[in-house]
Amino acid sequence: MVEALELPLKLPEPEIRPEQIEQLVGVLSKAEEHRASLPSAGRRKPSAGWLTAIEIATVMGDDTTDRDVRAIASAACPVVVSYPGSPGYKLWSLCTVAEIDHCIDAFEAQARDMMKRAVLYRQAYHRRFRGAPASDGRF
Repeated sequence: MVEALELPLKLPEPEIRPEQIEQLVGVLSKAEEHRASLPSAGRRKPSAGWLTAIEIATVMGDDTTDRDVRAIASAACPVVVSYPGSPGYKLWSLCTVAEIDHCIDAFEAQARDMMKRAVLYRQAYHRRFRGAPASDGRF
């Protein structure tokens, strides 16, 4: 039987106001309308219902940056979907099953890669690795 893995991580809560989340959800609910009004210079091929952080920041205005958008979207999870390699941000309610599956797979793959790297660093730390290869050429 597989049990859920609970990691003892304490993550800092972003300081995001509820009205910022509401504004982001409002922008994403009209993604196709907003895309039509945005300049297309340098934009990759649009994906249905997805907006990039820069596109969202442009629509939100008020000196909103793409970094602000990322923080707001993170606080709005799972209502707002974004994942490593995603075409941007999209509302969960507008995502296809395939998009949600891809999102989950991407996060699980990233988590495995990060854990693998953490183990390598911990092993190097315990071996007192100092950045130079050993005399036999191994790290």
